[in-house]
Amino acid sequence: MRRILGLTLLLLAITVPLAVAAGTPTDGTLSVKRGKGQLSLKLTGTIIGHVNNGRIQIRDFRPNDANAPQWSCKRRRISKQVSYCTGRNLGFRVEDGRFTVNVKGTGISISAVAHGQVDIDGTGDTGVNDGVMSIDNEPYQSLPDFLTTFPLGSTPPPGS
Repeated sequence: MRRILGLTLLLLAITVPLAVAAGTPTDGTLSVKRGKGQLSLKLTGTIIGHVNNGRIQIRDFRPNDANAPQWSCKRRRISKQVSYCTGRNLGFRVEDGRFTVNVKGTGISISAVAHGQVDIDGTGDTGVNDGVMSIDNEPYQSLPDFLTTFPLGSTPPPGS
């Protein structure tokens, strides 16, 4: 009887963590080059970005943890959770946390390894190059001319 109980406990100790891990999201990738328009990234993970001319606003859902956003511009606070900066040559980095990053402007470059949702709206001007993007290592394509939502990362199917 002790053997059966011991084997059952061992089996539970192995399978329960695997079942929990199977339900966690996996990270995807996002790359934006020479973007012109606006992006809203509602992600958990790491994002690095630069804007030649425009505005960056970041909402940190856990402002008291060790993963505060890093800025290469003069930031202004709206609240404890929300900061922004405007102007030229703006940069930011957010790591290992849950953030909403809103970017509007020209010369947008973003790299992200995260999971969540990305809303992208290129300028939509005829004959104007509004930049390119790649999601999950797919080939680069033009930014969409109308507001479009993309999932980033995925949740593995049950049993994988």
